[in-house]
Amino acid sequence: MSQTAIVTGSSRGIGRETAFILLKRGYNVVLCSRTQKDINSTVREIKERTNMNADDKVVGIKCDVSSCLEVEHLIKCTLDRFKSIQVLVNNAGIVYVKRLIDTSEAEWDRTININLKGTFLCTRAALPIMIGKRSGVIINVSSGAGKTGFPNISAYCASKFGMIALTESLAWEVANYNIRVMAICPGEVDTRMQQGIDKDYYRTNKQKMLQPSRVAEKIAEMIFENQYHNGQSVEIG
Repeated sequence: MSQTAIVTGSSRGIGRETAFILLKRGYNVVLCSRTQKDINSTVREIKERTNMNADDKVVGIKCDVSSCLEVEHLIKCTLDRFKSIQVLVNNAGIVYVKRLIDTSEAEWDRTININLKGTFLCTRAALPIMIGKRSGVIINVSSGAGKTGFPNISAYCASKFGMIALTESLAWEVANYNIRVMAICPGEVDTRMQQGIDKDYYRTNKQKMLQPSRVAEKIAEMIFENQYHNGQSVEIG
């Protein structure tokens, strides 16, 4: 039986490329995004890129990871379709480019709810399945901004620092179940999010930025190679 991976925030960028690589590796892949239109488009694109009949191996599910009910629906649909979950990649994230003093409470809450609470909800929902099988890998997509603070994205930095703390704590909790939990901390990546942070900087420095496919390759390496330790935060820049 093929193994199954869930990749959140997979309608574009790092998430989409990670889903593509895992499908090529033979995994069943569940993609999710906040809008059904985006996720349907990505599913079609991935099927075309793999040049294979992937109808029975890839599915897109609408899910706002900040909603407990929608996360529970995501997990239920995954189990109904594929019976198990071996890999979870927590990639969904947003950023507001604002000074802290100009950040509204709603913007702060939405950043934390999607980036950090979403990681908590998806992980908590998937863990019982992994614990039952005594096997699993969880990759949390943090950031270089989870290691170093930057001006004008303080809410984002706080959420990404939090993901690393969650990773390290959880790794201790589940190590006896043969579950590995790791974080990846990319530097500047050529994505729509990066462009939105500073358009002028993006235009000038785009050629030096990581490609999403390179980050996805590192995520796959972390999943499949035992050289990476439980609780580790892997920087890539």
